[in-house]
Amino acid sequence: MQEKGNTSRFTNIVILSCFSVYLILLISEQSFISSFINRFGLIPLPIVEGYNYYPLLAYIFIHMDFTHLISNMFALYSVGSTLERSLGSVTFGIIFLLSGILSGLLHCVLNPSSTIPVIGASGAIFGIIAVLFLFMPFTITTALIIPLPGVVLGLILLSVETMALVSNESVGIAHDVHLYGFITGSLCAFTADYDRALRGLIIAAIVLLLIYIIGIYLNNLLI
Repeated sequence: MQEKGNTSRFTNIVILSCFSVYLILLISEQSFISSFINRFGLIPLPIVEGYNYYPLLAYIFIHMDFTHLISNMFALYSVGSTLERSLGSVTFGIIFLLSGILSGLLHCVLNPSSTIPVIGASGAIFGIIAVLFLFMPFTITTALIIPLPGVVLGLILLSVETMALVSNESVGIAHDVHLYGFITGSLCAFTADYDRALRGLIIAAIVLLLIYIIGIYLNNLLI
């Protein structure tokens, strides 16, 4: 891990970029918005057919819904400002962008005929959450507003996203992209520092086991 510092420059640039795109779309005509989303949103069919690749990067910075924008940027700032200072802006930026690009690419490959656009930084954000989960499991973050250790945050999000994907709930939300982002971020963590990531994974397994044991104990008390 190199180029560590006391700044979160990349995180701030991404947040500024996402807000800028949102404001441009907010004051634009509907015809421009539709054209913009069709051109820069992540639409699997044209990507799989090989004639439109730049949305794999561009879609990360597009948000149409204010709640979606605020929740993503809050999570990005909560996790990114801490993680970027630890990893350095270059390493952090590479992981963020790779998580967004590869999670989008996996979505396209597994849904090749879809013409439904996917937008937002969620896949990329889940990637950096995965790194926090493995590298800094006991670091407190407010990504879900309530202060939680990174390991607990990761376990909660993995559980919620997996259940949502299996139950096919929350139509209109690409839960698969979130999970692919988490997987990509995890692979990046193991590539960057295998031993550190392995320790984080072991800690997560222990925490999960403790939660399971406590759950059984509390359930028996209520019976």
